[in-house]
Amino acid sequence: MRDFGLLSQAASEEGVEIAKTIVIVGTLDTKGEELRYVKELIERRGHKTVVIDGGILGEPLFQPDITREQVAEAAGESLKELLALGEAAKPIEVMAKGCSEIAQRLYAEGKLDGIIAIGGIIGTTLGMAAMKRLPLWLPKLMVSVIGLAPFSPLLDPELRIKDMTIMPTVADLWGVDNITKTILQNASGAIAGMVETHEKTGPSQRPLIDIITFGTVVCKQALWAKPLLEQKGYDVIVFEATENASEELVDQGLMRGTLDFVAGYLFINELCGGAPRLGPMRFEARIKRGIPQVFSPGLAEVISWSQALGPLPQRFENREIYLHGAMAICIKASEEEMAAAGVRMAQKLNEMTGPTAMLIPTRGFSEWDKQGRVFYNPEGRKVFIEALKKHIGPKVKVVELDMHINDREFAEQAVTIFDEMMRGKFSS
Repeated sequence: MRDFGLLSQAASEEGVEIAKTIVIVGTLDTKGEELRYVKELIERRGHKTVVIDGGILGEPLFQPDITREQVAEAAGESLKELLALGEAAKPIEVMAKGCSEIAQRLYAEGKLDGIIAIGGIIGTTLGMAAMKRLPLWLPKLMVSVIGLAPFSPLLDPELRIKDMTIMPTVADLWGVDNITKTILQNASGAIAGMVETHEKTGPSQRPLIDIITFGTVVCKQALWAKPLLEQKGYDVIVFEATENASEELVDQGLMRGTLDFVAGYLFINELCGGAPRLGPMRFEARIKRGIPQVFSPGLAEVISWSQALGPLPQRFENREIYLHGAMAICIKASEEEMAAAGVRMAQKLNEMTGPTAMLIPTRGFSEWDKQGRVFYNPEGRKVFIEALKKHIGPKVKVVELDMHINDREFAEQAVTIFDEMMRGKFSS
């Protein structure tokens, strides 16, 4: 077995700094034994720890580095006054805010290389709040009794983040026994391994842009667009339509522009109650930052339904349906629904503050929208285009192309227009 203590000592003698600082978040009154065990395991590997106590029920099992009183103060409140309220909701909200503020401060001071949180509902709420505003891809591990915590109805949806690693405990946490010991050993090894291998990267020398698409089965634009953009000097990252991580990068000022090939998919699902949906924050950072964007209506003919949403509604039962894997039921949208999606998309694009273009492929919106395929829908396509053009504002450049969305030429046109935007040669 490798002795990480000896490894740390040897590395130190060679002048190689491997010790990292790992922040541990939890409630030392109810999960103190587990948190102390994790602290000991991490320090045994040669790393430093900072323990933040967000407990509100009883006395802490051991002295933390940052006390619950300090956590409440970081949120602008007094712990004594909070506890005098006699209820849990307000104190938990305040302690979550305090954990977030402290984690931000520690990161800014260079005292946070990774973060691990452990707990049930309260501990998970505190941990996710602490991780929420930290930079993307910084090592984050949530060890949760709830299991798949970001998707639990017990938690505030605003706490859900995309780059957090989740480790369900399976068993409840009631001290350190033979089962929970293994869980906590795995968790400690995981966060230690993350910080040991994590490399901080500086800003790219090339403009960072993103492509938003949906796999390669039904949307193939990124296959053509990504290498073309890289040839023109851009650093390109691809996101699935279901992710909001790109919005965070825009908000941080790191993302310089976007090619969103499947925005239509989000609008049709938002209107029809499917999944994924836009969510309250989608596009808000892009509106605020005014970055160049090229849109297209990819998959605007498809409503997706997942088992998590419940039984398929009766209104969809006589529609064309395609099972896209075990978790997703794809439903053909009606002409009325597509027209409404066209209106809604036009309204949102009118809110954009930077150079914006809407590219419309008149021959089809996805690989499924081809003659002979399950969602071939020329009538729906027509009413979508008419509704969008009727409601789109003069600031948005609308380009109709006699192409299918998956044609290579369509991606080439999108890249050309985007590059013109970035070089200041674009006019709506």
